[in-house]
Amino acid sequence: MSRAGNSRHGLLAVLMLCCLALPASKALAAESALHEPSGQEAWIPPAGATFTEYVSRNEERIRAVLAQSYYALNSEPFGPGYPLERVVQMRAPYELLPDPQRCGQGAGQPGAGLGFLLIHGLTDSPYLLRGMSASLTERYPCAIVRGLLLPGHGTQPGDSLEMRHEDWLRVTEFGVDSFRGQVEALYMVGFSTGTSLSVRYVDEHRDDTLVRGLIMLSPALAARSSSAYLAPYLRWFSDWLGAEAEHDAARYESFSVNAGAEFYLLTRELTRAEFEPLPVPVFMAGSGDDTTVNIEAAREFFCSKTPVGPSRMLWYSATATGSDPVASCPGLQVLPAEAPEQRVYSLSHTSISVPPEDPHYGFDGAYSICLHYGDGTPNFNSCVNDDAQTVYGERNLGSEGRFEGKLIRRGSFNPHYAAMFEAIACFIDGAC
Repeated sequence: MSRAGNSRHGLLAVLMLCCLALPASKALAAESALHEPSGQEAWIPPAGATFTEYVSRNEERIRAVLAQSYYALNSEPFGPGYPLERVVQMRAPYELLPDPQRCGQGAGQPGAGLGFLLIHGLTDSPYLLRGMSASLTERYPCAIVRGLLLPGHGTQPGDSLEMRHEDWLRVTEFGVDSFRGQVEALYMVGFSTGTSLSVRYVDEHRDDTLVRGLIMLSPALAARSSSAYLAPYLRWFSDWLGAEAEHDAARYESFSVNAGAEFYLLTRELTRAEFEPLPVPVFMAGSGDDTTVNIEAAREFFCSKTPVGPSRMLWYSATATGSDPVASCPGLQVLPAEAPEQRVYSLSHTSISVPPEDPHYGFDGAYSICLHYGDGTPNFNSCVNDDAQTVYGERNLGSEGRFEGKLIRRGSFNPHYAAMFEAIACFIDGAC
C-alpha cells in the first residue's frame, strides 16, 4: 500500500520530472498484490558463496514467486509460449562455462583466460543481455560468461519498493570476485544501470588489475531530469510512478519511485567534474534519442573520463529527430539509426543490447512494447497486433509528422546489432 495514498496524485506532476523519464500518459494504475513485496526477493550471496549456489538459490526464489503470484492465478500470465520454467530461466542469473568440444588444453584457444560479467538495468532482468552472452560465447567459446540478477529484480515489481543500490554494488563485487583465480582478464558488460554499477566498481577498486575494460550499452550515468535529486525524498510520499499490469515475461513494466531514487543515489557522483578518469578503456553504444537516461551526460563522460585511444563510443543518430551529439571527441562515431527494411526509424534505450532475431524482443519476437498507449486501449491493441501500421523507435518518434497515421512500437531490438558486436569484439581483442 502507499505510504500516503491521498498525497500521491498531488505529487504526480513533480514525480514525473524526477528519476528516469516516463511518458506523461503513464498515470498511476490500480495496484495489485504484485505491487507489494513478495518476501522472497532476489538472494544476496554471503561471503563464501559460489556462483553456482547463487544461480540455484535465485532460481528457487524466482520460481516460487512466479508460481504463487502469476501462474496460480493464470496458466498463461505472459501469453502462450511462456511456461513457468521458461520465464524462470529468462529472469534468473546464469553461468556459461567453456565449451569442452571447442576448447582444448593450453593457450591459444579462443577466449581462454577471458571472463565476462554481464549486469542488467533497472526493472530489467538478465534476459536483456542474453543475446550478448550468446554472441560472446560464440566468439570466445573458451571464456567464462556470467550474468547477474540485481536485488529487487526478477520476482515481482513490489520487490523494487525495498531494493537498495548498496545491495546492487555488493552483488556486483561478488560477481567480479567469482572470477578470481579462474580468468586472467575480465570485461564488465553493462546495460543501462548495469553500466553505472560497472563504473562504480572500477572507481572504487582502481588497483584491481583483473578488470581490463568496460562495455557500456545504453549507458545510464545520469537521470534526464535536473529534478532527480528529489526522488529520495518523494519516495516517502508515494510508491509508484506507474503501477502497470505485468505482461512482459522478461522484466517489470511497473516503475517505483524507490527505483528512481536508488538510481539517483547510485549515479549522483559520476558526472561531477572532480570524478577521476577511469583507469581502463571503455566501449559505449547508445542512442541519441534515448528518452530514459541522459545520453549527453554519457557522451561527456566518454570524452572526459575515459582513456583516449582504446576507448570508443557508437552514437546512433536518427534523421527523423536530428539526434546528433552536441560535440565530438576522439573515439566517438556517429552512425545512422534507421533500418527501414525492419521499420526502424530511431533506436530506443531498450533496443541497443538486443539482436533482431531475439525470440522475445526481436523483429519477429513475441512481445511488443506498446504500453505508452495505455493497456487495453484501441491504439495499444493495434500497436501490438498490426505490423503494417507500426514502426519501431524511441517514444519521441511519435511527434514527427512523417509518421502520421502510424503507431510507434518502442524499439526492442537493434537492427545494427551484428555490426555493433563486431566493434565490441575489436575492442576486446585490441585490434581496432
